Amino acid sequence: MYLFLFPVVGALLGWLANLLFVNYLFRKLIPAKAPALAAAAGRYASAQVLHVDTLAARLADPEKLKVLSPIIEAHIDVFLKEKLKEKMPAIAMFIGDKTIDMMKKSLMDEIDLLLPNLLGRYVGGLTEQLDIEKALVARLEALPEGKIEALLHEHLGREKQKFQMLGALSGLVIGLVLMVLALLAGQ
Repeated sequence: MYLFLFPVVGALLGWLANLLFVNYLFRKLIPAKAPALAAAAGRYASAQVLHVDTLAARLADPEKLKVLSPIIEAHIDVFLKEKLKEKMPAIAMFIGDKTIDMMKKSLMDEIDLLLPNLLGRYVGGLTEQLDIEKALVARLEALPEGKIEALLHEHLGREKQKFQMLGALSGLVIGLVLMVLALLAGQ
């Protein structure tokens, strides 16, 4: 008669073992290893996801910068036609629309050459200033006590339950196998 308890006890033990393991993982191990995990995530993010050199190349791509040309051109146009008269009235008296158009074209050509190089240098300089690994570690260390555990429960609660049920199922199967072996050994 007690042989029929093997599957029940096995399922209970499997569920309990996984429950204890998951709780240990969520409450002790992961929060204790958070700085190391953050450093690893930061290294990965800075090397693979937010690589500054790749970002600089994308920002400095002349094809992508063409989107800015109409905005820059409009600003130069306002400057040459309106603000130049206010700031340098003597020069503005000798400049007509044809000269303004020539100046605007020359300035736009120069900006088209300058902007990719300027952005490349600026973003390249961010490499030294921007340490993603260090920023992630600092953010995680600043989290209040228990926040990591709460985040894990919020985002992994369903997986936690599945893991516990898997423990109960594996314990049930082990209990059934033990029961069958005990019944076969008893014959």
